[in-house]
Amino acid sequence: MSRSLIPVVLALLQGVAGAAAQEPLGNKEVPPHQVIALYFHRTERCPTCRRIAALAEDAVAKGFAEELKSRVVEFRPIDFQDERNAALSKAYRVEGPTLVLANVFDGEVKRWTPMPRVWQLVGKPKDFAAYVQAGVTRYLRQTRQEAESEE
Repeated sequence: MSRSLIPVVLALLQGVAGAAAQEPLGNKEVPPHQVIALYFHRTERCPTCRRIAALAEDAVAKGFAEELKSRVVEFRPIDFQDERNAALSKAYRVEGPTLVLANVFDGEVKRWTPMPRVWQLVGKPKDFAAYVQAGVTRYLRQTRQEAESEE
């Protein structure tokens, strides 16, 4: 990911959070280290895309219940066809429905990775959950320096 996009991506990500997550998160402070699972979807979604979203959200909810409460981990669905999300979709190079994990330190995205195997694992819920949870766990365990130096 281009270093020049990182501040832009974060600003856009925060905008999406404000628009999409006006629920129990309320005024809680953002922790210094977060892992955000972003599910980019089309405006009109097929049954498979809906299933991927549900499985991804469930994997995050079941694997990281405490982290969700404290906002250390978040799940955000994003309509990549909505023009308000165009810059965010471009920054993450989204061309179709995809799950992306963002590793955020002190409000700045330091690393992100697409999770393409969700399409292969959609019919295997346990493997799907293990794949998503392993990605989130890997980022949770990283220090800021490790995230910045990862290639």
